Amino acid sequence: MADVEGCNIPEDLYYWIEKHVWAKPENEVVLIGLSDVAQSLAGKIIVVNLKSAGKTLARGKSGGTLESGKWVGSIPTPVAGEVIEVNEAAKANPSLVNDDPYGKGWLLKIKPSNWEEDKNNLETGESGVASYRAKLLKEGIKCAK
Repeated sequence: MADVEGCNIPEDLYYWIEKHVWAKPENEVVLIGLSDVAQSLAGKIIVVNLKSAGKTLARGKSGGTLESGKWVGSIPTPVAGEVIEVNEAAKANPSLVNDDPYGKGWLLKIKPSNWEEDKNNLETGESGVASYRAKLLKEGIKCAK
């Protein structure tokens, strides 16, 4: 896992860097969540509202909303497809999104309609980390721990 300006950026995930969300393919589904950068910028997450299982989402459409003491925003989905599961634990305990954004703080499981196409719009590996680093340095973003 790379550390960029105090932000954890795992190399094995696919990132929509501009939107600060990640995707992780697991068998026939893709796990979706907020990056460490996003949770740090948002501050302490106090409310997690997610779209229901069975809902079909286009890439870039909202998969739900998050609320912190200083921010309310939507969660853009980096892949198109059907929501097959939501993280009920994160809804019940929103601090999971802050404490473990790449693990217990995941948000949605989506059965992608075209993963091969969607992943071409995302960045991963060392080049993904390099692109994230460039964005953080350009915008002066650091993660608070």
